[in-house]
Amino acid sequence: MTSTFAEIVLGLSIPLMVGVFFVMPPVRAALVVALGSEMFLPELVTFKLPLMPYFGKHTLPYLCILIACLLRCPGRVTKPPKEKWILLLALLSIAGGVLTSIYNTDPLLFGKEGQVFVPGLNIKDGFFMGISTFVATYLPFYLGYALFRKSDDLDKLASGLAIAGLLYIPFALVELRLSPQWHRWIYGYAQHGFVQTLRPGGGYRPMVFMPHGLALAQFFMVATFCLVVLAKCRRTLVGLPIRFLAWTQFVVLLACKSFGAITFAVLGVPLLALSKPKRQLRVAVVLAWIVLCYPLLRLSGIFPVARMLDAFASVQAQRADSLAFRFRHEDALLARARERVLFGWGQYDRNLVHNDQGRVVSVTDGHWIICVSANGLAGFISNFAPLLIPVFLTRRHLALLADEKSKLVMAGLAFTLTILTVDLIPNGLWNSYPFLIGGALTRRSREAKAELGERESIVAVP
Repeated sequence: MTSTFAEIVLGLSIPLMVGVFFVMPPVRAALVVALGSEMFLPELVTFKLPLMPYFGKHTLPYLCILIACLLRCPGRVTKPPKEKWILLLALLSIAGGVLTSIYNTDPLLFGKEGQVFVPGLNIKDGFFMGISTFVATYLPFYLGYALFRKSDDLDKLASGLAIAGLLYIPFALVELRLSPQWHRWIYGYAQHGFVQTLRPGGGYRPMVFMPHGLALAQFFMVATFCLVVLAKCRRTLVGLPIRFLAWTQFVVLLACKSFGAITFAVLGVPLLALSKPKRQLRVAVVLAWIVLCYPLLRLSGIFPVARMLDAFASVQAQRADSLAFRFRHEDALLARARERVLFGWGQYDRNLVHNDQGRVVSVTDGHWIICVSANGLAGFISNFAPLLIPVFLTRRHLALLADEKSKLVMAGLAFTLTILTVDLIPNGLWNSYPFLIGGALTRRSREAKAELGERESIVAVP
């Protein structure tokens, strides 16, 4: 249940988001709109236009950024990308939805006696699925590609993510003490079930205005990574020593009591702080390959599930039980996904497992299993390729950059993007800013190659 006030706020945010571009440079305005919307706009409220997907706080800002750029700086967003793979993947996101509908025109009966009837899909459904994927993934990716071109732009991106995390700390501290209440206080309703905010050891997991406590912890993890990277490049941020800010952000992340984000931070912070950009990217590329191979290993049944459960059980039995629960539901969904592995089962819960009464009994935690079961391997590729290809491009073109600071920021953002993508294996897609980072890294990789050519031509002049 939402509220009228939340709908009004979302509606009034549209002219405000567009207006920001008339008082700020495009790069800074895009960061304010994209990150500010994630941080403060209401959850669960959406607008629906005919034949278009639902627009909420995770997609509406990027539509506003596009409109504002068309009004303010059209030259930045009217030129299509030169990389053909971007256009091919964007077309795949739409065509994949249409093909899913073509292969799922058959109605389904769920339940032992066919108590639940689910209609077949039509071309309209397929177009809706395709456009929804395009808006959620390729629109922010393209805007990142179009706006973040130079090393200074990437520095602003890292700084924006770091500052956003720091600004959110006071809100999180209030909820750590009083329980997650900000969304209820401001908008009149809770964005998620209260039970999941309670932690086994006592205390609460804050959410503030984000969809889940895991999303907030992930946001703080990203801010911590960016602060560590910036600390290697300069001494202060907003007039304060960055190392102090990084430690502060890390301590608040620990207080959020999110095992996954904390584990990523404990492993990632030393790597970013102590290793060189090349080594960071080596680790990022290995992780990227693991993400790419994971669905194929799970579909083929050769992923070492038992060994992983034993390893977790030796550390903490509770975590092993949680992981076993995820694997069990993944196995049930994969058994169904194998029947239509290329384009999946589509929407209306056709991809889910039902019991004898026709009720849904499957749990879809990971974004990857949602993509594979609903839209098949085509859906997985169209959702994950924009996140992983930029990592490979960064590894390939990092040496072309002229100065060490640029290398540190670019490698740090690529590593951060990889961790965000790895997190999509156990968890859902909470927001769209990872695709913005992916687009920025892709464009910076291309510009680095062009800048190298310019430097060589200058040297060659007698």
